[in-house]
Amino acid sequence: MAENKKGLAARHDSPRCAKGVGKYHISMTQRQVVMIKILGICGSPVKKGNMESVLKQALSHLQDQEAVKTEIITLADKDFNGCKHCNWCVKNQSEGEFCVQEDDMKTIYPKILEVDGILLATPVHFGRLSGLMANMIDRLRVFVHGNAYRGRLHNKIGGALAVAFSRGRGVETTLSSINSMFFAFQMIVATSGMYQLGAATFSSTDGKGKVIKGVRHMALEDDFGTASARLLAERMLELARIVRAGRSGQFPP
Repeated sequence: MAENKKGLAARHDSPRCAKGVGKYHISMTQRQVVMIKILGICGSPVKKGNMESVLKQALSHLQDQEAVKTEIITLADKDFNGCKHCNWCVKNQSEGEFCVQEDDMKTIYPKILEVDGILLATPVHFGRLSGLMANMIDRLRVFVHGNAYRGRLHNKIGGALAVAFSRGRGVETTLSSINSMFFAFQMIVATSGMYQLGAATFSSTDGKGKVIKGVRHMALEDDFGTASARLLAERMLELARIVRAGRSGQFPP
């Protein structure tokens, strides 16, 4: 059974995974190598848990590629509130001042601005994204209605990644919720090709609710799911390079 799972995952590892981004990668290196930055944000309240481990594996897969920088923010060790809809950002926002609330979102806003792609990773809680991730997304309202930063996420690449304990727990609704946020910001949504809405893994054997004693990160045992996470990261990198090439006038052949 394990061989079948690995074989299935292997068939979904496209050639671009091994070579970077195929012809787009070659085109850019022949002309100008531009550093691409991908930011992963883990919305799990559990530190060093399944969600964080899958996110780290997906982004570490990009480290063999040329001119790529990745970073992970874990919301579990951040202190911030939800959006109060006070509209301070609408009236008073200025360069360097995103939100009136004095909390850890002040360190997250600049990182989101400087990257080419944002990979949002969340556990599935009751068929939806985690409360931490929802609060963080709500605080990104400063990029929709803010006086100084409105529209600044336009054409950035967005990717959605989820971990559920078992099948039928709401992976699709969770990924769809994250993608709705990307659409609101007019971002470009990446998918893995294995999941229509992004990527997902299960933290139980075959997603059937059983675990292996002594294995902390069961989600990493899901070969199909982890392959989808790697492909999602690769697709984000590919799209980011295409967008950069278009902006510079160096269009891929």
